[in-house]
Amino acid sequence: MRLSSTTFSLLLWVFITALGGCAGPQPKFVAVPNELPAAAPLKDLRVALVLSGGGARALAHAGVIEVLEKHHIPIDLIVGSSAGSVIGALYADNPDAQQLRKKIIALNKWDLLDINFSSGIRMFWQLRGPVEGNAIRCFLQKNMRAQYFDHLLIPLAVVTTDIHRGEAFVIRSGPLVPAIHASSAVPMVFSPVLIYGRTLVDGGVASPVPVEIAERYAPKIIIAVDIGTSPDYGPVTNAYQLGVRSLHISYYKLAYWQNLQADVVIHPAIDAFGMFDDHANEDMYKAGFDAATAALPKIQQLLADKQVAV
Repeated sequence: MRLSSTTFSLLLWVFITALGGCAGPQPKFVAVPNELPAAAPLKDLRVALVLSGGGARALAHAGVIEVLEKHHIPIDLIVGSSAGSVIGALYADNPDAQQLRKKIIALNKWDLLDINFSSGIRMFWQLRGPVEGNAIRCFLQKNMRAQYFDHLLIPLAVVTTDIHRGEAFVIRSGPLVPAIHASSAVPMVFSPVLIYGRTLVDGGVASPVPVEIAERYAPKIIIAVDIGTSPDYGPVTNAYQLGVRSLHISYYKLAYWQNLQADVVIHPAIDAFGMFDDHANEDMYKAGFDAATAALPKIQQLLADKQVAV
């Protein structure tokens, strides 16, 4: 999660637009049950693919997936946090790297961000954000065939953060779209998502690279893709910069410790891009492709060592 002047510009633009904009029509989605349904057990997993948060940099996840698919690396479970849950869900729904690329390569941030006048005002005294999340829900509904987790062709674990309990909350069952929306609900931008008796926000708050979630299901190999960036070090000149820098350092350090638990960490060279940048989608995709290609010999050796057939 790269929080920089780009983020500040986005937040300022969102606020100004919220003052003069209006909410769009509410889309219709499948009903969410009061309680999280029981998820199907997962057994005999060979490879779990962990996809981190990172906003627009998630294009790199798709580049990684293309390489894994091309070389027949089995993916038995996808664990996604924030933007990683979006890419993970799209691929779990239709495991075809070229189709995934077509769906996302031309995306820009305004395809996924909708501005709500009322929420933009109420965020100052309520748990709201200027972005309601209808746009990301509509995008997911349009681009996925499955409506429920048990309809996916690859098992998926979506990581959210329960903001009241201060812990990661994992969703593997029930309706897909609300879970992915919750996992992607960046605080101060999106309104929190209220489902299953919880107040849920971006999964990256509690678990930016959720390797420890993947470990729960005992796969033989965990491949983590970290699209986070290192903090901008140097002097800060105001309280806003201080807060942003502090959050970025915490995020970066937590991601570092989570990566240590993975068998393979793929870290695309995307430090130059912010989480809301959408002017270089091809470059971010290629960065993921190149990083996965470089990691391929280690992955193949691990598969051989653990006698995993490909």
